[in-house]
Amino acid sequence: MIRKNISLYEEDIKKIGRIVDKHEGNLSAAMREIVDFVDFMLRKFGSLEETKKLERRIKGVCIPNTMLNWFLAHTDECLPDEDATGCIEDIHVIESVSDLVEIADIGFAVDIKVDADDDRNPSEVTICLTGERTHTEFVAKILSCFLAENRGLAVEDVSRHAAFTTVKLKKEAKGGGERESEAEYKKVRESLIKHFGERHILMQEILNKTRFWNAMINATAEWGDVQRYKYPRIYR
Repeated sequence: MIRKNISLYEEDIKKIGRIVDKHEGNLSAAMREIVDFVDFMLRKFGSLEETKKLERRIKGVCIPNTMLNWFLAHTDECLPDEDATGCIEDIHVIESVSDLVEIADIGFAVDIKVDADDDRNPSEVTICLTGERTHTEFVAKILSCFLAENRGLAVEDVSRHAAFTTVKLKKEAKGGGERESEAEYKKVRESLIKHFGERHILMQEILNKTRFWNAMINATAEWGDVQRYKYPRIYR
């Protein structure tokens, strides 16, 4: 047993008040529980800074990497609903373009660098994402959709390489009326579909008419044999 004197402010005592009460006022027992907890968190997350990021992730969902890769593969080239894109602000408040780099903290194996001509009201933005390919593609898509929806930026070019992806966005010229605004929105949306949503219209059609397409596929000659070949466990 090692005995040492420590100094605590009144605010410190208030912070650990519930743990002290749990141990019926035994401050030593409370401190031992706190030490055990801190040791566990440091071993799990590596540092106090990484541990603090846990608060940002509690609104998300933790899933195994294999399942995450399955999800990313099956949503590839499909755009998220416009309402869903804004959900990233449930985890991070995005007040400026530079705040977008914090999205990597929610668990993606991606490093994000953002360059903009204006941090709060940009007309041109370049995003460079480095990391695992499926992760960089998904994050690039989400960030592009967010900037399109919230800053009116259209995707000009996407350069995909083995180790990194670069996305360049530019704001469409402001129109003078409702019709021009609709044209601007259409150009922005079409830029997303062109660069990130090649399967988007196809998948929306299938999802809207699942009974029709299921019937069509099942009516195709020898499709049952194809299903048995691809999914043998289902037909055992």
